[in-house]
Amino acid sequence: MTVYRNPTRYSSENVEEQFAEHASLFAFGAVVVMMAFLTTPVLVPVTYLTPVLSLEMLAFVLPFTDSGVCITLLLTRLPYRGGRLYAADLSGAAVGCIGIIFVLFIIDPVSATLWISAFAASAGWVVARGSANPRAIRLPRNVTVTLVAIAMLHTAGYLTGRGHIGVMWAKGGYQFGTLFERWNTFSRIRVKSLGPSTPFGWGMPTRPQTKIDQLYLDIDADASTVITKWNNDVNNVGYLKTDVINAAYQVRPVQDVAVVGVGGGRDILSALVFGASRVTGVEINPAIFEVLNDKFADFSGHLGHQSGVSLINAEARSYINHSADRHDLIQISLIDTWAATAAGGLTLTENRLYTVEAWEDFYRALKPNGMLSVSRWYHADSHRDELYRLLAIAAEALKRRGVPAQELNKHVIAVNAKDIVNVITSPTPFSDAEWQQARARLTGEGFTILLGPDVRFDTITSPILSGDADAAFFRELPQNVAPSTDNKPFFFYTSRIGDLITKNPFVARSVNGAVVMTLLLVVIAFVACLFYVVVPLVRMSHTMPISTVAPPVIFFSAIGMGFMLIEISQMQRLMVFLGHPVYGLGVVLFTLLLSSGIGSMTVSGANSSRDAIVRRVVGLLAAIIIVGALTPFVTHAARTAPTSARILLSVLLLTPPGFFMGMMFPLGLSVWRRYSELLPFFWAANGVTSVFASVLGMALSMEFGIAQTFAIGALFYAVAAVTATRRSLQTSS
Repeated sequence: MTVYRNPTRYSSENVEEQFAEHASLFAFGAVVVMMAFLTTPVLVPVTYLTPVLSLEMLAFVLPFTDSGVCITLLLTRLPYRGGRLYAADLSGAAVGCIGIIFVLFIIDPVSATLWISAFAASAGWVVARGSANPRAIRLPRNVTVTLVAIAMLHTAGYLTGRGHIGVMWAKGGYQFGTLFERWNTFSRIRVKSLGPSTPFGWGMPTRPQTKIDQLYLDIDADASTVITKWNNDVNNVGYLKTDVINAAYQVRPVQDVAVVGVGGGRDILSALVFGASRVTGVEINPAIFEVLNDKFADFSGHLGHQSGVSLINAEARSYINHSADRHDLIQISLIDTWAATAAGGLTLTENRLYTVEAWEDFYRALKPNGMLSVSRWYHADSHRDELYRLLAIAAEALKRRGVPAQELNKHVIAVNAKDIVNVITSPTPFSDAEWQQARARLTGEGFTILLGPDVRFDTITSPILSGDADAAFFRELPQNVAPSTDNKPFFFYTSRIGDLITKNPFVARSVNGAVVMTLLLVVIAFVACLFYVVVPLVRMSHTMPISTVAPPVIFFSAIGMGFMLIEISQMQRLMVFLGHPVYGLGVVLFTLLLSSGIGSMTVSGANSSRDAIVRRVVGLLAAIIIVGALTPFVTHAARTAPTSARILLSVLLLTPPGFFMGMMFPLGLSVWRRYSELLPFFWAANGVTSVFASVLGMALSMEFGIAQTFAIGALFYAVAAVTATRRSLQTSS
């Protein structure tokens, strides 16, 4: 929009000079904003929090405004109107999205930002080399050289351990006493010392008064666990038997345990305390293993090298589906994503553990009489929704396993201590004899029995565990606790978006803050669409017929909406199939962007005839419909295939729609090439609606489901196809 509103400043004659200036501003601004964000505390009264956060958002927007000017200049101010420039843009984005994954495994984000900014400034240097203005060459050259020098020094300090710029303030707290810090594509983890202190435990009715040495491990400055100093003597950590998250060990004998989410190793220690002979710890974040197996291995007693203990770096469902091992117990203790930002690409990773399909996978991995133990937060007066949803998931998964509805209560036990509830389920019913013995042991530890074969809890759990809870029953409840599925995997978000619109959204419990934020972002992005698309369109109608300018705006807006909705929904669907959130981001984004770039390369003014346009839009709609229908069947049938095969299948699913979707933008430029002065506006409409679709896609997935979001994206492409076809028919006639 900046380019569109300033045609004189951003004329074709000034491309080199303006590109060099904005590339330099982007490089410099990105570094300055990052440094300020890492070192400045946001410690203000809640009354002023919204305006302060708005200013921080604006600070991040400014550098990307400069980068947007650069891209717009290249795409709209050069004489070439084919698809090659857009293909270069998409291909560069594809390389960037997969490249950053490898970069962050080697260096820290500050060093990465410095190098990327230097690279951006060097692009300005390259573009400006033919300019007659010496300043146009001098500015990006000086910025590039300066940033390269700083990046080299900072990277060397990080790699040699001599110090680097890290987070000083995070989530309202000063990051003091850091012993170790590691960034990667998953999160930022930090370790600090707690010293001799009372044993840490979430659900111990009475905390022992002994003192032990512990390290504090937090993830993204919030989610936390401890690393316990251990000398290979289980008697020193016997207090773990009194934690309610380990209640399953009191129900049935356990020898083979799978721990999902290793963290600081506390659940591994618990298994050893209870005498398990084989323990498999599955952890998705490799930085956690770096802490346990390397940096603090001596402190933790080398857990990964204990007899019978195996630590596996993998996503839990993927590992379970591809392993032939069977377990007496699968334990999932308080694994959540509260620490992550709701806008983060990996925020929903753990949610995939809390779906009906996930529990079906876990049940298949159990031995006869095996148990699934899941611990979540609970408060008798104010926080029962996670308990209800766990029970709803268990009931549906058990019914799919063939358990009669009237016998569901024989397969479920729920115990509580402090603010923790542990739901223990088994495909094999708990017999009366083992339940009575287990009940005595559980109450002996001070746990409260909420549910059991002969224990009822309340008027919500009873219908769920009797098979009477249908869709109408869940709709009538104040919170959305219907069983989460792979199509709607948002376990933690129990507020309905519709309810937040009609009620005060800020009364929602804090865990639903992401729902409130998503709704707020949808509103903000919609207002941006009105301001940057609708308002200029109305103004244009005063100088040219609305029937002339509206079709291209509708076309470019529709392909912006469609691309993002399909991209987001396919990413969500394939993340579990691929078995790793980084694969989900890397493979999906890389394949879609690269195949879109290849598709864009096929478009030029010479092949934009009416028949060619019709063939392309028909191919686009056919590819989207076929892939949308095939994806759930392929991902289910091949869920146990090797990783390489699953990556190949994902690429095959993504390439056809990506190829045709990439044609649409240059095709639109070709169809409406006579409106050259409006090309920056068309690009702006496409970009703004893409932003709107990125947050709308999340809201639609929460409210209606991922498959439905994909279908809505397909509808937007149908609108674009009709618009382009009508224009080509009008031109030919």
